[in-house]
Amino acid sequence: MKASSVSGPLRIGFAAVVRDAFKGGAAALAGRAQAALERQARSDGDVLLSAPELVRDVHAARRVGAWAAERELDYLLILHATFATGDLLAPLLRALPQVGVWAVPEAEGLPLARGGVLPEMRPLPLNSLCGLNMTLSLLEHPAVGKTEPVKWYWGAPGSEEFRRRWLPTLGALRGLRALRRARILQIGGTAPAFYRLEERPELAGVHLDSVPLEVLYARMVEQPEESVRARARAWSAAEPPIGANEQHVLVAARTELALASLASEGDYQALALRCWPEFAEACGGMACAAVGAMADRLVPTACEGDVMGALSMLVVQALARAPSALMDLSDLDPEADRLLLWHCGNAPIAFAGAAGARLTTHFNRDGTGVVRDMHLAPGPATGFRLLAGGGRAVIVSGTLEDASEPDFDGVRAWWRELRWDGARSSAFEVVARLLDARLPHHLALAPGDHSEAAHELVVRLGGEVLGTARVRDALHSPTRGAP
Repeated sequence: MKASSVSGPLRIGFAAVVRDAFKGGAAALAGRAQAALERQARSDGDVLLSAPELVRDVHAARRVGAWAAERELDYLLILHATFATGDLLAPLLRALPQVGVWAVPEAEGLPLARGGVLPEMRPLPLNSLCGLNMTLSLLEHPAVGKTEPVKWYWGAPGSEEFRRRWLPTLGALRGLRALRRARILQIGGTAPAFYRLEERPELAGVHLDSVPLEVLYARMVEQPEESVRARARAWSAAEPPIGANEQHVLVAARTELALASLASEGDYQALALRCWPEFAEACGGMACAAVGAMADRLVPTACEGDVMGALSMLVVQALARAPSALMDLSDLDPEADRLLLWHCGNAPIAFAGAAGARLTTHFNRDGTGVVRDMHLAPGPATGFRLLAGGGRAVIVSGTLEDASEPDFDGVRAWWRELRWDGARSSAFEVVARLLDARLPHHLALAPGDHSEAAHELVVRLGGEVLGTARVRDALHSPTRGAP
C-alpha cells in the first residue's frame, strides 16, 4: 500500500553542500545521492524536489534556503558532500522546521575506490563526516538558532546504513502529515464512566467535531435499501455468519455505509463512536464489525468514543501505510512471556490470519450481532497511543503468534518478543509499565515494527515516550537533549 493512499505523498527537499577546496568527486556524489533518493520516492509514491543549484558559497546557501522555504516541503535533507562551515548551513537549517543532515564515507569521493584500486597517496576527498559533526555542534549557536530537532544520517547513497535511519524518518513524517490534516468526528460522546477516554487532543492541526448518536441513526435510515442489501450479501459471502442472522448483517452493513457517509461528507480522517450501551437497543445490532470495515476503508474508527484512540489509530496507520485497529490488553501469560491482545470484533479484515474471518454474535450480548471473529495474522506489530493532549506517548512492539490453541471469541492474538520503545522487555514488565503509566485501556495496533518511526514522531512533536528504557540517538533536539 502506497503512502499516498493513506496520508498523501510526502514532499522531500534535497540540497547538497559542496566546497571546492576539497578535491573529491563531490558534484558526482550529489548526483548519485539525488538519484538514490528519487528511486526511493518513486517506490513510496512520494515526491523529491532537488535544489536548483549546489551550495558552494553563502550566496548560493541563501538562494537555496529561500527556494526550500517556498516549496511547502515536509522535510529538507542536506547532504554534506564536503565539509562546510556554519555560514553555509545556517540558511538551510532555518529554511523549515523539519530538517536533516547527511554525511557519507570518504570512499564516495574516490571513484577508483569502488573498483578496488586506490592510489598510494591522495588528499582527503570530502571530509564529510567531520562536516556533519561540526554542523550538529552549531545548532544552538545564535548564528544558527535551530530550535527544532535535527536528525543525522550517514552512509553511501542507497546503502543499508543510510536506509536504516532514513526509512523511520519517512514514517515519522507521514505520521506528522496525518496529524496536521487530522479531522476527527466523535459520535455520541464517550461510553458512560470511561473517564480517561474523555481526553482530547491539543495538537496543532487536529480538528475535532462532535455530534449526538441521533445523527448516525438518522443517516442509517437514509441509506438506500438496495445498497445496504448488496453490502450485506457481499459481506456474508466473504465472512460466513455463524450464529448471526441476516438482520444482524443488514444492521452492520447499514452502520458501515452511514459511518462512511458521515466521514466523507465532513472530510473526516477518523471517527470515534460511542458504540454501546445504547446502540444495540436503538439499532438491533452491534457496531463492531462495521467499525472494523471502516478500518478497511482507511478511516480508523475508535470504539467507545475514544478520541485519542482514533488519533492514535490514524498515526499508526500512517506509519505502517496499512489499516489499524484498537485493541485491549486482556490477559498476561508470564510463563510463556506473552500478552493477549483482544477486542470484541472491530479489526480490519486486512488483519485476518490464514483462516480468515467470520461474523458472529457479540461475546456478552447473546443473540445480538455482528462482530468479526478472527485471529490476527502472525508477524511483527506495533502498539501506539498518544496520551492526554498528545505530548506523551506509549510505544510497544512485538510479534503476533500463529493461532495454535483454543482461545476466546473476537479479534485476538498472543503477542510476544515484546519491546518497550525498542528495548526488550518481558510481558510482565510491559504490563507493569502500562499500569504504572495509568494508560487508558486501548492501544492502536498496526502490522510491522514501526517503533523507530513512532519514537521519532513523538520527538518531532516535542513530546516524550513514557517509560523509555534506553537513550536513542535518533534525533538531536536542542530543547530536550537527545531522545
